[in-house]
Amino acid sequence: MRVACILLAVAAAGSRADADVELVEESAMPSTDAFFFSETFEDGDVFGSGGWKKSGNDKYQGQPVSVELDSGVKDTSMLFKSANKHYGVGSKFANALDVTEKDFVVQYEVKLTEGLSCGGAYIKLLKDEPKLDIATMDNESPYVVMFGPDACGDTNKVHFILRHQNPISGEWEEKHAKETPSPRKDTKSHLYTLAIKADNSYEMFVDLESKAKGSLLEDMEPPVNPAKVIDDPNDSKPSDWVDEAQIVDPDATKPDDWDEDAPKKIPDMDATIPSDWLEEEADSVPDPSAKMPGDWDEEEDGEWEAPLVPNPKCKKVSGCGEWKRPEIENPEYKGKWSAPMIENPAYLGVWKPKQIDNPNYFVDEKPSNMARIGALAVEIWTTNGGIRMDNFLVDTDVDAALAFGKATWEAKSTLEAQSDVSAKKERARMAREKKREAGGAINMAQVYWGDAMEVANDNPIPAVITLIVLLFTLVFMCSGSSSKGKKGRPTNAAEEKVEEEEEDEDEDERDPLDVREGDILAEGNDGKAPTKKRTPKAE
Repeated sequence: MRVACILLAVAAAGSRADADVELVEESAMPSTDAFFFSETFEDGDVFGSGGWKKSGNDKYQGQPVSVELDSGVKDTSMLFKSANKHYGVGSKFANALDVTEKDFVVQYEVKLTEGLSCGGAYIKLLKDEPKLDIATMDNESPYVVMFGPDACGDTNKVHFILRHQNPISGEWEEKHAKETPSPRKDTKSHLYTLAIKADNSYEMFVDLESKAKGSLLEDMEPPVNPAKVIDDPNDSKPSDWVDEAQIVDPDATKPDDWDEDAPKKIPDMDATIPSDWLEEEADSVPDPSAKMPGDWDEEEDGEWEAPLVPNPKCKKVSGCGEWKRPEIENPEYKGKWSAPMIENPAYLGVWKPKQIDNPNYFVDEKPSNMARIGALAVEIWTTNGGIRMDNFLVDTDVDAALAFGKATWEAKSTLEAQSDVSAKKERARMAREKKREAGGAINMAQVYWGDAMEVANDNPIPAVITLIVLLFTLVFMCSGSSSKGKKGRPTNAAEEKVEEEEEDEDEDERDPLDVREGDILAEGNDGKAPTKKRTPKAE
């Protein structure tokens, strides 16, 4: 009975295993017609159709990148197959994107099937210019925004870099977001979103969750707008400028009692030899069990000597051999004398170049009005292969992009979770088959139990009904009265009174001389007749 109760309890606990992954059906890809640029790779070979191109630069020669099916989620994506490779691919827009006085959003998925130990999985939005050509692109091709995960050495971030032009000098400078989220480096699909608003604010999302936000005017390094004054590049420190705050005291002399030769430590003259110290015994003695090797030739090899081993007589005493006093710090030790440092009377302070007006100073109040964007490119180097990218979006409607990501990435994430459960089931099924082949009562019990749990997980509604039946059976089998014939607890005062009267009648009908085992006769101290106290009779 107890074994049956335990088995039923285990069944109740285990019947919901892996049931928290909600099964979803494949759904059609949401429309991307309204977006400025999108690439879902639903049309297959984008390189063959000309929608995407591979750079012909020498550093990218033979790059193994293609559009392939991800069987786990039954979706096609761009796969950068091999490790330790440079990749350079991209898609040029039909028309350049102008975000003047508009919001801007770029979004895409990354799946690191082999993780990310050192390399990038970011994208670049290339600057629109007449000579823009993906076929000749390289790492020096000018871009407007760089965004996405990168990890190697001390770098572990989701990049957001804005290239901004100084209108006075004409130079382009990289402005890095000060606060950046960490990339997800597991093997699941993750969604990265960068939104730049027309009010100069920006926000980065990972898997639709906001992870970093800031202002283009306040939270970029170096700042978008340069300093109004700068160091004079033609100014230099005078040759006679004194910038040493302290100098050696020229008037200081070594005291007469300063002993530079005094040792740092001296023997402790208060120490005494321990009473059990064996001065006549050596620390090490020849190994008595050692024997001269059979091939030892004393004429050629010399006299053989047994190797030394610790003296066994020294193990249980304080020590053996010559005793030496321990050393202590020398209170007279002062070390090498050196003159003290004093304030330098000629000190002029830390020299700084004079400040001048910055000839390249300007104020851009709308850095969100970025340069025109002409293409989306993936230009990376990585030590990890198996990088998948999918569902690229570039647009001016942030909310629409996030909604698209919710419809696509969330479904894909759930399918990946289901795929993991299926793989787990398959591993469990293979393990049961091995036990089935091995045979034996315990193995077969585990096999049948595993088969039953798999059926329950695949058919949750019938399993819940069966579980309810099992729970009622569990209650019936594992609970109940500890004694037969015991009456239930009265539910109200009337029933309690009736039960008391029935007990009194039973007591009256009982033979006074019939004293059951466990009854105790007790006589009161007041001389009254003995009263009978009953203790429960053991069943």
